[in-house]
Amino acid sequence: MWGRGRNRGRARLARGWGIAGQAIAISVAIVVVAGCSGGRATPVPSATTTAVAPSPSTASTPAATATSTPPPATAGTFSPAGSMDAARLSATLLRDGRVLMLDSHDELGNVLGSAQVFEPRSGAYRETAGSMATPRFDPAVAELQDGRVLVAGGEDGTQTPLASAELFDPGSGTFKATGSMKTARRGASAFLLPDGHVLVVGGRDDTGASLASAEVFDPKSGNFSSTGSMTTARDAFGAAQLRDGRILIVGGCCSGSDLYTSAELYDPTTGFFMPAGSMSFGRMNPALAVLIDGRVIVAGGNSSAVADKALASAEIFNPKTDAFTATGSMKQPRDGLNATRLTDGRVLMSGGAPDASAEIYDPNGGAFTTTGSMTTYRAGQATATLLQDGRVLIAGGGAGQDAYSAETYQP
Repeated sequence: MWGRGRNRGRARLARGWGIAGQAIAISVAIVVVAGCSGGRATPVPSATTTAVAPSPSTASTPAATATSTPPPATAGTFSPAGSMDAARLSATLLRDGRVLMLDSHDELGNVLGSAQVFEPRSGAYRETAGSMATPRFDPAVAELQDGRVLVAGGEDGTQTPLASAELFDPGSGTFKATGSMKTARRGASAFLLPDGHVLVVGGRDDTGASLASAEVFDPKSGNFSSTGSMTTARDAFGAAQLRDGRILIVGGCCSGSDLYTSAELYDPTTGFFMPAGSMSFGRMNPALAVLIDGRVIVAGGNSSAVADKALASAEIFNPKTDAFTATGSMKQPRDGLNATRLTDGRVLMSGGAPDASAEIYDPNGGAFTTTGSMTTYRAGQATATLLQDGRVLIAGGGAGQDAYSAETYQP
């Protein structure tokens, strides 16, 4: 499986204050980053979360696929959470607690410009008031400091990468075009930097080749500018934003059939990438989660660029030493999985296995334990979003109609 188990080059993301592509409201103590698709404010997050006042709900239309408040769930279990109107591969937590869901195509392969918003309190999926300015698949997505969402690049359904970008306004529920990137790219990753700019890194060009280049979006001007390039052009890598605002890039491929054990760090203060140690294993599509103490767990992925050879192993990156050390292994090999840090500091590993199983990583003991199973098998196309109430929304990734379904995990 390529790129986070979806398509080659979609990086696995984690953020210092919200994991795996998702932005979570935090008490202002210090950061912020969830784009592959996926990446945040000057303060760095503490483990304590606070609710943010909802923005106007004009972003939704009356139609919805669910209306009742979800019943309480038993700890350590998954519960059905309705269905989307399409199989969507991007989920971004908004400041008011809703989840923006986009990045989809229909059964014929046509790229869709529509988007939906999931409302955790009612369990409803509502169409946004407007569609994307440009239908796009596999874009880089990041929430801005003002609550808007940047959607950049992707491809148009003909495997042609896009340079265009647009902004979603949660208040109006509409998308509006903004400046274009310097380089057309699909499968890139995006992170909100401490100064409010957004880093867009990697992806693939129109030949399918991996890109080492990166650029920065300025929300005030609406323009992109070039920044330093990665030390290695890599595809299907994992990424996480550290608590100090730096971006960790690990693994990926491809130089022929070789996988990379190397890692590198982007420093927003200098605009450059620098080498940052090496992992014990070369791995594509690993899942990353930033732990409460600032270390990063790197788990699973694929050990081959030409075959499905999922990994159960995991390792820990220490930002203070730029070194990786081994930790416990998962119960199941997983490729294209999601890693979601829960509010109590443990990490939920979901998807990417040959069954519906899920497991929990405890940083204190460095071990994995099984937890309740998902309601359906989900491969590498699922999204995982930590909601403001502590539950985790798992959406898509299944086969057939299950690709439209969603469920929530109650820690």
